[in-house]
Amino acid sequence: MTVRPIPVVALVGRPNVGKSTLFNRLVGRRASLVDDRPGVTRDRLFGEGTFGGRVVRFVDTGGFDSDPDDPLLSRMREQTQLAIDEADLSLLVLDSQDGLRPADREVAQLLRRGGGRTLAVVNKLDHHKHDERQVDFYELGMDPVIGVSAEHGRGIGDLVEQLVEILDPPSRAELDAFSAPIRVGPDVEEGADEDPEAVDAEEEAGEPEGPVSTVEWDGGPIRVAVIGRPNVGKSSLVNRLLGETRMLATPIAGTTRDAVDAELERDGQAYVFVDTAGVRRRRSIADRLEKFSVMAAFRAIDRADVAVFVLDGAERPSTQDARVASLAHERGKGIVIVANKWDLVENPEWRDKFPEAVRHDLPFLDYAPILRLSAKTGRGVHKLFDAIMTVQKERHRRISTGALNRFLKVAVERHPPGLFKGKRAHLYFVSQPMVRPPTFVFTTRNPHNLSDAYARYLRNQLRYWWGFEGTPLWLKFRPRGKQKTRSRGKTLDQ
Repeated sequence: MTVRPIPVVALVGRPNVGKSTLFNRLVGRRASLVDDRPGVTRDRLFGEGTFGGRVVRFVDTGGFDSDPDDPLLSRMREQTQLAIDEADLSLLVLDSQDGLRPADREVAQLLRRGGGRTLAVVNKLDHHKHDERQVDFYELGMDPVIGVSAEHGRGIGDLVEQLVEILDPPSRAELDAFSAPIRVGPDVEEGADEDPEAVDAEEEAGEPEGPVSTVEWDGGPIRVAVIGRPNVGKSSLVNRLLGETRMLATPIAGTTRDAVDAELERDGQAYVFVDTAGVRRRRSIADRLEKFSVMAAFRAIDRADVAVFVLDGAERPSTQDARVASLAHERGKGIVIVANKWDLVENPEWRDKFPEAVRHDLPFLDYAPILRLSAKTGRGVHKLFDAIMTVQKERHRRISTGALNRFLKVAVERHPPGLFKGKRAHLYFVSQPMVRPPTFVFTTRNPHNLSDAYARYLRNQLRYWWGFEGTPLWLKFRPRGKQKTRSRGKTLDQ
């Protein structure tokens, strides 16, 4: 099964034209910092907008300024260029109050040289009396030129209509049918895929004995995203995998630009490596700035079952490593950690301490297996296929309701929830309504009194009983009866 990727739209323009305000309007939340001072947005910011059920991903960028001597502005220009290079469509945001400026022409020329699709958006047309200001911007030679007021919402409907028509984005239902919901644990719909009254009745009456644990996976192709910072060896690893199998099939069309998926088979199992650095030829942007990897990871992870997260085995994980890994973790994808370049690690002390360093610096990935290998020499690479297969099965594992409630009874008896303001939360039942990733719904009394520490305890106990190697676990605490759902839902593995 294939799914269309979520298209990416970059908002570009000179500073203080209202890009961040427009970004917030399109994603439907105050996600980007807005200020009257130019240059507030220095890095790219990502967010998703849903229009009539269709999903579009937006990237807010820093202002594109023409001063080549300012190092901060130079960095902002690099970020903007990266966004343009990776986007399916760019919105050139212009300020109607300032009129057409030389810097606007410079950005427009940059976009034309890039050859990508572009829409001109004239912002700050707060009243119909201001519409005549839009005429000057037709000098840029772009058609159409769309007038909006990002602050007041005027003209946003016309802009969205153009975006949907040009990009034909996938629907949320289409994305959810392909894989687990993109939203994180607290947003899992309460009682998803189940009738709460029927489930409670079944739990109270008990259930016939059957398989305690089953894997709900049909054995189809496993889609794998190879993610990580630049220069950790992603391309070398994928090339090694493809070369070793010697069964590379015809490439499958991937994203709308130059990306492809690479399909291969090993021991009767099909794998599809999704839009990764090893499959997709990237221009020199990979060497210019590390943060391009975030957008590349977005694309690959959305369409994958399992993420192979590549680290440089000679270094401690960095903040950028954590950012990239969290994309897969928060989306409920299976994860295998790979320490590449292991042939270059000569320090025996570091060889022993590396796993400990990974667990310390990336504690939210404590469930992910760690493989040490060398893409260059091929040593240990064969183990990766078995790890991917194991993780794929674990993220499809379902535990029977009877077994889960026996687990819950033992776990609570061993370690009851603590008191909070003199009250103790009571846990009655637990069921698993979803896989991909395994999602558990606990029926409780006083769910607000459950601490984060107790939620982590339940997670650790679930792993102790059933493993779930390489997959996040999502937990939802549902109040029983007419109690209100607590405002701070507990999500595990975070």
